Amino acid sequence: MSAKLVYILEDDPDISEIVAFILTDAGYDTKEYGTAALFQAAISERLPDIIILDVLLPDGNGLEICKQLQKAENTSKIPILMMSANRTKREIEESGCNADFISKPFDIDHFRQQVDLIA
Repeated sequence: MSAKLVYILEDDPDISEIVAFILTDAGYDTKEYGTAALFQAAISERLPDIIILDVLLPDGNGLEICKQLQKAENTSKIPILMMSANRTKREIEESGCNADFISKPFDIDHFRQQVDLIA
């Protein structure tokens, strides 16, 4: 069985690198994207098994991207884990984005458990 592919859309390179390291260490394949444009180009080429999505992006809104992904037929079944330092799970849900949520900064073990649960 091949490793599950995780797309990480996070504009902070340090956080993106840490998330990728944690997930690679746990046996996942990861691809990191710092902008919504790069992410959208990649997802049109190949669909991931899981998406880790930051709320605040330099060229987009993670909540809007989440809703778009959940409405599109080809991406609607992909599990999404939203991350934010300045939003709450309730705010994510109220936005119409039906995704799992983890607050930044996060505990590494808790983060891995969250990803394992949705994988």
